[in-house]
Amino acid sequence: MKILDDIKQQVEKEMQKFDPRLAQKKYLKMTESIKDLFLKAVVSEKQSIKAAANSIGINYSSAKAIWAEFRRKKQKKNNNKEESNQKKENPLVKRCSYKILNGCNKIKKLFMEIKSSVSQNLNSTHFCKMDSHI
Repeated sequence: MKILDDIKQQVEKEMQKFDPRLAQKKYLKMTESIKDLFLKAVVSEKQSIKAAANSIGINYSSAKAIWAEFRRKKQKKNNNKEESNQKKENPLVKRCSYKILNGCNKIKKLFMEIKSSVSQNLNSTHFCKMDSHI
C-alpha cells in the first residue's frame, strides 16, 4: 500500500507542474452542456442511461445523478403548476358562488316586488281583460 501512495503522490506532483488545478480536483464538474447532451440522448433519442453515459463519456453514477436531478426538477414544476391552478380555481369559485347566492336573493326579492306591483296594476281599472276583447 505504501508503494501505491508514493506513486499517487508522484503523479499528483507531475500533474501540478502542468496545471495546478488538476491536482486539486479528483473529478470533473459536470457542465450544463454535458448535462444537456445527456438529457437529450435519454429523453429525445430514448437511449438508456448507461448507453447515453458511455456515448458522452461520463460515469454511470454521474449520469444517474443528472437523471435524478432532472426528474426532481420536473416533479417540482408539475407540483407548482397544479398548486397554482388549485389556488386560482378555489378562491374564484368561492367568490362567484357567494356573489351568485347574494344576487339570487336580491333578484328574487325584486321579482316578487315586480310581480306584486304588476298584479296590482292588472287588477286596477286601467287595464282591461284580454278575454273580453276576443
